[in-house]
Amino acid sequence: MTDLHLTQRELDIMSVLWERGEATVNEVRDQVDPDLAYTSISSMIRTLEIKGYVSHRRGEGKTHIYFPAIDAETAGESALSRVLDKIYGGSPIKLLAHLVQQQRLSSKELTRMRDLLKRAPKKR
Repeated sequence: MTDLHLTQRELDIMSVLWERGEATVNEVRDQVDPDLAYTSISSMIRTLEIKGYVSHRRGEGKTHIYFPAIDAETAGESALSRVLDKIYGGSPIKLLAHLVQQQRLSSKELTRMRDLLKRAPKKR
């Protein structure tokens, strides 16, 4: 599963599940937007389950407890790949330049980036 597509609200829900490990619909709603209807969050979680991104187990009574079926890193790789292709024309250097120019990076972060670049595998 390398091509994940999450809407902003789906990403909000997944973020809660990644952070908590598992949650009920009410717990997700409380963190995402307490003003949303229970049925709206429940429907979005079921959609995520159909997509294979979420799974559930039975809680007490009729309650379902949902948990992520994919990890945040996998979703991040997919999203970053789409951003790289669609926004930066597949150019990692354009993406890196944007990150370095737009973010306030600490000297520690810059040192870490330099180390990663030095150790990056060379293309043949």
